[in-house]
Amino acid sequence: MNKYGYKKTIFNHLVLSYTILSVVLISAMGGYWYTQANRMMDQEIAKDSITRLNAVQTFIEQTLLKKYEDNLQNKALSINFIQSNANLSQLLYGGWKGKLSRVASFNNDLGFFKIENAGVTNVAVYFPGNDYVIDADKFYMNTANSPEAEYYWAIPQSPLKKWAVRTNADGEQVLSYVIKLPYQLPSVKAAGYFIVDVGVHYLQTIVAPMLSSPQDKLLVLDGANHVLFAAGGENSRIDELLQEALGSGSMQEKRIKEGGVPGVLSQLPSVHSAHGWTYATYRPTSTVELFTYHLKTGLFTASAVIILFGLMISFLFSKQLYVPIKQLMARIGSYQPAHSPHSRGNEYKIIGDTLSLMKDKIVDLESQARKNEIINLLLGVGQNEEQPDLVLPDTAYCAAYLQLTEGESEGLKARYELCSTLPGEFFTINAREAVILYYLEESQDCGLSVLVSDLQSLQRNSGEGLIFQAAIGRPVQTAEEIPGSYQTAQQAGRYHFIYGKHTVITYDKIHSLSAEPILFNFEHYRNALKAGDLKGVNEFLDGFVSALHKEEVQIDAAELAVFQLIAQLYQCVIELKLPQLLPYSNLFDELKKDTLHGTMSSIRTLCADIAERMNVEGNHAHAEVIRTIKAYISDHLHEDLSLQILSREVLLAPAYISSLFSEATKSPFTEYVTKLRLEKAAELLIADSRLSIAAIAEQVGYRNPQYFHSKFKARYGVTPVQYRKSHKEHGDWLALEN
Repeated sequence: MNKYGYKKTIFNHLVLSYTILSVVLISAMGGYWYTQANRMMDQEIAKDSITRLNAVQTFIEQTLLKKYEDNLQNKALSINFIQSNANLSQLLYGGWKGKLSRVASFNNDLGFFKIENAGVTNVAVYFPGNDYVIDADKFYMNTANSPEAEYYWAIPQSPLKKWAVRTNADGEQVLSYVIKLPYQLPSVKAAGYFIVDVGVHYLQTIVAPMLSSPQDKLLVLDGANHVLFAAGGENSRIDELLQEALGSGSMQEKRIKEGGVPGVLSQLPSVHSAHGWTYATYRPTSTVELFTYHLKTGLFTASAVIILFGLMISFLFSKQLYVPIKQLMARIGSYQPAHSPHSRGNEYKIIGDTLSLMKDKIVDLESQARKNEIINLLLGVGQNEEQPDLVLPDTAYCAAYLQLTEGESEGLKARYELCSTLPGEFFTINAREAVILYYLEESQDCGLSVLVSDLQSLQRNSGEGLIFQAAIGRPVQTAEEIPGSYQTAQQAGRYHFIYGKHTVITYDKIHSLSAEPILFNFEHYRNALKAGDLKGVNEFLDGFVSALHKEEVQIDAAELAVFQLIAQLYQCVIELKLPQLLPYSNLFDELKKDTLHGTMSSIRTLCADIAERMNVEGNHAHAEVIRTIKAYISDHLHEDLSLQILSREVLLAPAYISSLFSEATKSPFTEYVTKLRLEKAAELLIADSRLSIAAIAEQVGYRNPQYFHSKFKARYGVTPVQYRKSHKEHGDWLALEN
C-alpha cells in the first residue's frame, strides 16, 4: 500500500504539475494569441479593405466608366468611317435647318445609345457654332430652350475627357464626360461636343454589392476632395470622420471607434487613380470580432481537453497526419475524369501527373492570353497596360484587315495556317472580321508586294464558302505602332467600294489620292432623265464612273460624288411626280451598294424605269392607268398575276386591259410580267449571294424551281447559278482593270 500509495501520490503530483503547467502555458499562449488575433484582425481588415478599394477603383475606372468612354469615343470615331453617321457629319458643319430628317434620325440614334448603355441618364451633342442641342430625348433649336443650357454654354471653358459630378436639370446627381467633335483632330476647332451623363445612383447601386457588408461605407472624392459619390451605410458621423481623416492626410489604415462600434478606416490615395480620385472605406469590426470571442472560448475548451486527454490528443494528432493528403487526393479526383489514365497509380504519381496536366493547361492559357493581348493592341484597347512581348530583331510589322462576305473567320484561319508561307499570326476579331499580323525582315523593304501575293493566293485557295476582301496597312518598326498599322488597313478597306469587293488594297496605294471633290455638270443628266433619253443618261453615268477612276480620288470624295448623283436623281423623281418609285427607307441607303459597280447598276435600273415611264406618259393617253398597272405588277411579282386581277384594280375589262397594255408597252401582258420577274431575279442573284435559287424563284412568283430555271436560261442564255458566278467575277475583274 505504501509503495502503491507513493506511486499514486507521485502520479497525482505529476498530473497536478502537468495540469498547472498546461494551464499556465495555455493561458500565456492564449492571451498572446488573443492579442495577436485582434492585431491581425485589424491588419486583415485593412488589407482586405485596400484590396476591395483596388477592386472598386478598377471596376469603376477601368470597366464601368471606361465602357462609357470607349463607347462614346467609338461613336465619335465612327463619324469618319461609317456611312450611318453621315447625319452627324452634316449637322456638325451645316446646321439643322433643312435637315430635320437627319436631326430625327440622329436623335433616334442617341436614344439607342442611351438604351444600350445601362446607367446613362442622357447623351447629347451640343453644336456651339449654330447654338442648338440634340439629346437622346429631344431636339432644341436654340440651346437656351434646354434645361441644361447653362451647363452646355460652359462646356467650351471646361476640361474635356474628364469625369465631373454635377446636378442635372431634374435634380439628379450625375457624372458627366465630354469629348470634342470632330474627334482626335486637336488642330481643328471644335464643331460640337459629345456629352454623356451617368447617374450617380446607378453607380451606387452597382458598387454597393462589392462592399463586404451593408454597414461598410465607401467614399469617392475627386482631385479637389469634392465628394463624387458615396455608397454603403447611412451613418453621417462616419462620413464626417472619413472627410476629417482624408483632409488631415492620415495613413492608409486607422482604427476608430464610433458609437461603441470599433472599425477600421482605409484609403487608396489619388496617385493610384488614373483620374486622380481618392477612395476611402470604413469597415466595422463587430462581425469579425465574433471570431476572437469564439477563439477565446475555444482556448479555454482546448485547455481542459489538453489537461484531461493529453495522451489521447497525441495519439489523435499522429493519426491525423494523413488527413491533408486525403483531402488533396479528393480535390485532385474532382478535377480528373473517372477513367483518366492519371487516376491510376500511387498518390505521389497521381499528384505528379496532375501537376504536369496543370502545366500544359497553363501553357495553353498563356498562349490564348498572348493572342488576346495582341488583339487588344491592334484594336487600341488597354493602351496603359503592359504591351505583349513582340520585340523581334530587324523586324517590321504590318497588319492586314480581312472582311468575310461568305464563311466565318475561324474556317479562314485554318485555311491560312495551311496555305501561307510568310511569317505572321492570324487573329480572329469576330465571325466576319480577322487580322493577319505579318512579321517582315527590314531587308525586304517592308515587302508589301509579297503580302499582296500571299493574300491573293489565300483568296484563290480558300475554297467554297470562304470569300473575303483584304486591305494592308502601312508597315511599322515597333510594336507600339501596330495599332496605327491596323487603323490604316481599315482605312484602306473602305476603298473596296471603288476597286471591288475581292481585291487586295494597300495603304500606300490610297494615302496619296486626291481629297479634292470632282465637280460634275448634273444639268445634262437631269435634262436627259426628264426627257426620257436613256441613252443620254447612260452616257453621263459612263462618264461619271470613268471620272471617278481616272481622277483617283479619296473615298470620301467618291462617296460625296455618288451622294450628289443620288440627290439629283431624287430631285428628278420629285419634280416628275413619281413618288411610287421612291423606297420607304432612305433613298441613299437603298441605292448605295457595297461597290461602285453595284451602286451604279441600281442607279441605272431606276433611271431606266423613269425613262420608260416618261416615254409611256408622253405617247399614250392612258398613262395613269398604265402606271397603276405597272406599279401593281412590280409590287406583287411574288403573287399570281392575271388580267382578271388587274381588272379589279383599275375597274376595266380584262380584254381592254390586254389591248391597252400591249399598245403602251409594245409587248403582251404575259411577256411583260415574265421579263419583269426575270429581271428582278437577276438583281437578287447579284445582290445577295447567300440567298438560295429556290428562295429567289419564290420571291419573283415561280412556285416550280425547274420552270424558273428554264425561263431564266431562255432569257439570259445561262442558268441562275452560272449568271451569279459570272457576274461576280466580271464585277471584280472590272474593278481591278480600273
